[in-house]
Amino acid sequence: MKLGFVYILMLTNLCFSQSQPSQPASGPGSATYSHATVNNYDFDPLLSADGYWLYEPSSPKPDSANVIVFNHGYGVYNPGPYGKWIEHLVRQGNIVIFPRYQLNLSIPLPSVFTNNAAKAIRDALTELQSDTSYVQPRTDNFALIGHSFGGVISSNLATEYAVNGIPKPKALMPCAPGTGGFNSGRLTSYIALDTSISTLIVVAENDIVVGDTFGRELFNTTAIPFSRKNLVIQKRHLRGLDPVLAGHNECLAADFSYDGGTVGSVITGGYTEGATDAVNYYCYWKLADALINCAFNGNDCNVAFGDTYEQKFMGKWSDSTDVNWLEVYPKNPTSITESEGLKTVNIFPNPTQGNITIEHDLKYNSVEIYSLSGELTEKINISTNELNIQEHVKSGKYYLHFKHNDKIVGVAKVTLVNN
Repeated sequence: MKLGFVYILMLTNLCFSQSQPSQPASGPGSATYSHATVNNYDFDPLLSADGYWLYEPSSPKPDSANVIVFNHGYGVYNPGPYGKWIEHLVRQGNIVIFPRYQLNLSIPLPSVFTNNAAKAIRDALTELQSDTSYVQPRTDNFALIGHSFGGVISSNLATEYAVNGIPKPKALMPCAPGTGGFNSGRLTSYIALDTSISTLIVVAENDIVVGDTFGRELFNTTAIPFSRKNLVIQKRHLRGLDPVLAGHNECLAADFSYDGGTVGSVITGGYTEGATDAVNYYCYWKLADALINCAFNGNDCNVAFGDTYEQKFMGKWSDSTDVNWLEVYPKNPTSITESEGLKTVNIFPNPTQGNITIEHDLKYNSVEIYSLSGELTEKINISTNELNIQEHVKSGKYYLHFKHNDKIVGVAKVTLVNN
């Protein structure tokens, strides 16, 4: 009995002694930087609701740089709670504009948040372009990142960039986006979001502040192809004394050296909750780096999109156990059996000229047909084991997802040939 107790105690101590993974040594999310220092400029005048902070890379100082706009969360009108992420982006060679769209928690109303952010962006670009002593902005490589209400504002700006007088973004990354209890400050619809804008929407599994409603709406209603649009769900992993959490503020990465001098209860809370950990390195920083590099240069797209191992991997605990992976939608048909433990459904004939028979003891009521690139082409309600796919798609190779009440229960690959 005593030995059993000792064994349980050893297991308990082992579990609680595990530590989170450190920052990756290379690749997206890593500390592989092109610049050693950051130049920062404060253009946030007293009693302003549309000022901004400006950051440019230095040591060495480039002639020009890509532009990232970082829109803060509701009430966090101070770059300090995001400081380490800002520094990470700038030291990789980007200009970062941090707009302020609020004076305080009451003023102005959310209906003018986007206008204020747009004015701050225009003013920042004008400031940069009017003085050659600054690193000059490459406005053809322009991206929007936003947290919480800032994620909604970034989505507003991306959808109506021309109306707001800002450059067309190539990339959009709303992080835990939502308006909370406010009914204004968002667009009626985001269906007009340009389909060429590469978009990663990141929501947190346990976000009790805004949930995932806005993020899912943005994912489901925009027409951006899945090769350039994913919904990512960050998952918690309660292990050890330093658990990986999945709340609303996981993207915070506080650094008081980036403090903007503004004060408020939400800012104080941002500093309190702004520890930098595996979620920053392997989720928000990694995905943002990959998204930007993919949209601007065509590189790291396998890390940004596709439900790949590289996209979902969250590092390892100190005992080499994987931190719970990110969950990505749409699921990659080529890897779903491995990641979900699903069975392969047998179909015949295969290749087929149209009619197939489904051979598997599965309970399903619908089939989704995906192209090899992961595009959903058709969803079919079905209650038999016979299906004519020629009625739904053209000749080619496809993945079939068999679902029961919208839960995937099996997959298959089929080739449709011409008669």
